Amino acid sequence: MYMARNSAGGISLVVVAILALLIGWFGHQYLGTAVTHVFEQITEKHESAKEEPKDEEPSGTLCAQVVTPARNPSTGEIKEFPTPCDVPEGWVEIQNDVPGL
Repeated sequence: MYMARNSAGGISLVVVAILALLIGWFGHQYLGTAVTHVFEQITEKHESAKEEPKDEEPSGTLCAQVVTPARNPSTGEIKEFPTPCDVPEGWVEIQNDVPGL
C-alpha cells in the first residue's frame, strides 16, 4: 500500500514539473518580449524619476507654515499666502502691527 501511494505521488510530481517547464517555455516564447518591454519601460521611468529635480525648497531654506498677507504694489490687491515662501516676487508682505503679538 505504501508503495502505491509513493509512486502515484512521484508520477504527479513529474507531471507537474513537465507542465511547469512547458508553461515556462511557452510563456518565454510568446510573452517574453512583451514582458521584457514592460520591464524596460518601468526601468526607464524609474531612472528618469531619479534624474528629474524635485520641486522642493533648496536645502537650508526653512519656511514656517504661517499665513502671510501680502500686497501687490501694482494693483493694490491684498492676498493671504500659506507661507512667506509662497509670496510672489514683487509682492510686499504686510506686517501684523497688533499690539501684544
